Amino acid sequence: MVKGSLVCLLILLISLTFPAQIVSQRVYTDEEGNVYAEGEVEANYKGVYIRADKVKYVPETKEVFAYGNVYIKTEDGKLEVRAKEAYLNLRTKRGYMISAEGRFESFYFSATRVDKEGEHLYRIREGSVTTCPPERRELYVCFSRAKVSDRYVTSFNNSLRFFKVPILYSPFVMFPVGERRTGFLPPMIGSNSYNTFIYIQPFFWAISRDKDATFTLDFRDNQAKGIRAEYRQAFTLKDRLFAELSFYKEPYPPGEWWQGRPPEAYKQNRFRAQLSFRRGNWRFALDLPSDPYFFEDVYFSQRKRTTPFTLSYITYSRMDRDYYLSLNARAFYDLTSPNNERTVHMLPEMGFYMRPKQAGPFHVSLTTAFTNFQSESDLGTKRLIFYPQAETSLKLLGRTGYLQLKWINNFYYSKGEDTDERVSTLYGEYRVPFFFDFSLKGSDFSNSVEVVYSFLPEDFNNPRFDNFDEVNKQNKVSLRYTSSLLYASRTVATLFVEGGYDFLGSYRFPTENVRVSSGLQPIRAILSLYPSEEVTLSQDATYDAYLGVLARSVTSSSLKLKRINLRASYVVSRDREKKRLSDQYSLGADLNVFFTVLGGSITYDNLADKELYRRVYFGVKGSCWSLTADLRRTYYGEEKGYLNEVYLVFNLFNLRDFEIPFRRR
Repeated sequence: MVKGSLVCLLILLISLTFPAQIVSQRVYTDEEGNVYAEGEVEANYKGVYIRADKVKYVPETKEVFAYGNVYIKTEDGKLEVRAKEAYLNLRTKRGYMISAEGRFESFYFSATRVDKEGEHLYRIREGSVTTCPPERRELYVCFSRAKVSDRYVTSFNNSLRFFKVPILYSPFVMFPVGERRTGFLPPMIGSNSYNTFIYIQPFFWAISRDKDATFTLDFRDNQAKGIRAEYRQAFTLKDRLFAELSFYKEPYPPGEWWQGRPPEAYKQNRFRAQLSFRRGNWRFALDLPSDPYFFEDVYFSQRKRTTPFTLSYITYSRMDRDYYLSLNARAFYDLTSPNNERTVHMLPEMGFYMRPKQAGPFHVSLTTAFTNFQSESDLGTKRLIFYPQAETSLKLLGRTGYLQLKWINNFYYSKGEDTDERVSTLYGEYRVPFFFDFSLKGSDFSNSVEVVYSFLPEDFNNPRFDNFDEVNKQNKVSLRYTSSLLYASRTVATLFVEGGYDFLGSYRFPTENVRVSSGLQPIRAILSLYPSEEVTLSQDATYDAYLGVLARSVTSSSLKLKRINLRASYVVSRDREKKRLSDQYSLGADLNVFFTVLGGSITYDNLADKELYRRVYFGVKGSCWSLTADLRRTYYGEEKGYLNEVYLVFNLFNLRDFEIPFRRR
């Protein structure tokens, strides 16, 4: 915060270098040749507006004096300041301001005196800075004196005051300004049920303009103690290098945080090696933890602790006007399992795509790829795909449509699998679009219908790894309808409906890889309503009309008002016998009333009859600060059970949230 105010004062003093031509009610020259302007003196210089009661300009020494109600404002509105008196020597670039106060972007500042002693050197006396508006100056920092250079700010006798009451004092503070500088970053201090004291201190090293590093000391009195090193380097605007190595020493025997875990997964020396590299057509990444519980034990954020897997890869890609070539190798580390034996990797994968070329009335393209799906438990296979494709426009029954023909060839090599080793078939698709829009009493309706006929003559029992393996027999007509309603140029409703009929008399059930003997395809509909700017309602449903089963349904709604936000969602899916496969609902609310903030969310699984996640927070919020208690309860499965956490979250000057963990059990 002090940094923001001092930077704005620097801009302020530079802004005073306006020329001698000044507009005012009265202008005169004394016997010594000094020019005086009095009465609503105004000047504009390089996007800066300056006003004062009186201005004196000394041509011989190039000195400018401004007296009484000095006011300066930049054209972009970022800087606005008032002072009793200001002075600047245009020749030496030295000067001062007396009783200055104002605003720079979101920072409000004041100082009894500011002296410009060099091109990049300033001294400030008795200053204060805050992001609270002047009428609600609840939290601010005061300092007796400060020195500002183009590299660092050094301030003395710093006092953080809350409603004029000092709550924190520091005799000396030094931090970088302008470009990034070497120095300590804000630490994290706290405790939880596993540790009575936690101290995490990062140190930033600005090596050069294109390289920097961060070293972080992580101390926990009972749990693992560690150190983390990060290195970053930029080669070009797009090409980057990032490396991180974390090492932690775990005590033996492990504490209660290891309860419910396999004993053989315990490691005293724990680490995470992370590397990402991008240069030209090459991409490389390594993300290897020592054990699957590293993320859960080391990190505090919910997003990191619940990371399902890490990915390491090396990729080469080349894009030309006529083709796209890619070479990949991808390895996954499953963080949801005690070991990585059943994880399927792609080591390697090679792909080639030839862009469409004109060949008579057709546009011809080619997709081909080789993938080695590999795992330690021999679940993998090798696959080669070869997809020539041709597209053209075709007019039928007076309508122009688009014809696509694709020759699908999948070749597999599996160890002892009772599956088809070759898939070879022809896929055809013909699409005809229709558009019709109209307006009625201030409402605009936009509608489109697309009729799609697709044909694939055979069914296969091939291995299934990704979408290329979904080769299913079909001879069907699909209908896709899209509509939107606008009123007064605002969207109030959208609708998407898709259905069809398969003449082969069967289809795969939406939530199971099982065929059903019926030509009537399931219907999917997505309806979104926006009755007002504050309300959103959405329904995404897939209904099997033949079996009378609502296979999948996702319902969500939200309400946003000035002081309250409400949200709710419900997800349910069923198999063909109407047995529920998933059944969860989530509720959430956020409320701001006067100085109080409170809210929370809950996710409940009806099948497990368990609450999966609960969060409740409450606190107080001022004009530029907040203090919140955050309570979280997460279900980690039968082995681990529930993990209850309490965080104290505080925000100073509306800059960033600081989380202090107090309980984790």
